[in-house]
Amino acid sequence: MVKLKGVLNVQKGIQKMNYEKIIDQTITTNDQFLQEFIAQTLHDYPNKKREWMRILLKEAIDHPERASLLLYVKMDPEDEETSNIVEKGLVQVHDSIRHFFAHLLLDFTPDIIMKNQQLLTGLIQEQDWDLYRVLVEGSEDEVWREYINILARLESESSFDMNTYLLAKKVASTLVKRNYISKDQVMMMFEANRNEEWFQYDGYLAVYMIGLMEMKEATVQLASLLTRDDEMLLEEISETLITFQTDEVVDAVKVYLSDEEANIFATSVIENIKSEHAVNELRKAYHQVEENLQGTIFEALVHQLSPLAEPEIHDYLNKIESSSFIDTDLLAYSYFTILGIDHPKLEMWKDALNKR
Repeated sequence: MVKLKGVLNVQKGIQKMNYEKIIDQTITTNDQFLQEFIAQTLHDYPNKKREWMRILLKEAIDHPERASLLLYVKMDPEDEETSNIVEKGLVQVHDSIRHFFAHLLLDFTPDIIMKNQQLLTGLIQEQDWDLYRVLVEGSEDEVWREYINILARLESESSFDMNTYLLAKKVASTLVKRNYISKDQVMMMFEANRNEEWFQYDGYLAVYMIGLMEMKEATVQLASLLTRDDEMLLEEISETLITFQTDEVVDAVKVYLSDEEANIFATSVIENIKSEHAVNELRKAYHQVEENLQGTIFEALVHQLSPLAEPEIHDYLNKIESSSFIDTDLLAYSYFTILGIDHPKLEMWKDALNKR
């Protein structure tokens, strides 16, 4: 059993290495379609190299017509060098795309945000600057007080406010990074919500903190919630499970690939775990699910950038000319071009992209 586990770990490492090598070789391409695909495929992948994000940011600064790349950029929030590039973009770019850079700057840690207070005036409410000061300089009691306050604020708002929720995640992150909260406390918060019909905000944040604390032992409990009718919960669960990057996650989630309600999130999770096991389970599921679910699995297989998936990708493209839900032209063109595989429709897909 130990020997088999070792073999599986080696296979997983090879797929991850191949994926990252492909990104290294492709991300500096002059082909705008391939670069858009690369930005998309990296969006939810948690082990991004900092340099990759810097390349995409610089591309958007130097070529404003490619600013849409920034829609897919997720940076390491502690990467100060990258924050300097975002700051540069915020100062240099045309007004029409400046908002992209301003909102990216809000993704960084509280101390980096505080350093850029002048640039972010108007995007952050005055009361929230006080909260950021506490997150940078405050005591444990003060940070906990802000956590309780931000939860109360979320619950009292008449409609969901994403900015307030993202701020709450920064408070939760501070609790974790400063060791102000234990794994047991986080699991108590999670379990209290899991046993209710609907999650509250502290439950969403507990799922987020499970990811930050790499509590892989919660894999099965998290995966079992993929059938819940709660998009915010499903987003947090997916992001946390992807963070784990284990084949145990693949095994816990694969059963939901054939579930029409859970298929999209389940597929997204396995798509972003770069292992041969993940590729093989997606391939197997492709042949088992109803035809209307094959499109999401096709897309996931493309984003794995594995030659092993070529038979299923061929099969889907032979059956489906186009889709209103999936960008078939971009996916097919990118997969075969990046992997260097000949296909008779390659020029047709590129022509379709050029005509947009």
